[in-house]
Amino acid sequence: MANILVVDDSAVDRMLAGRLLQQDSRFAVSFAENGLEALAEIRTCSPDVIVCDLQMPEMNGLEL
Repeated sequence: MANILVVDDSAVDRMLAGRLLQQDSRFAVSFAENGLEALAEIRTCSPDVIVCDLQMPEMNGLEL
């Protein structure tokens, strides 16, 4: 099973992307609201793939 981390500061966009990915039973999806949360999640769940918004406050997607 692939672990996917969805990172987006927009709750609507984050949930939309996550629900689309969760339709496939081969994916375990976790979520983060910003880059700092994503870094903490990366340390604990070690995702295989990160789907990330590019424009976020504090830390943008490229910095992440």
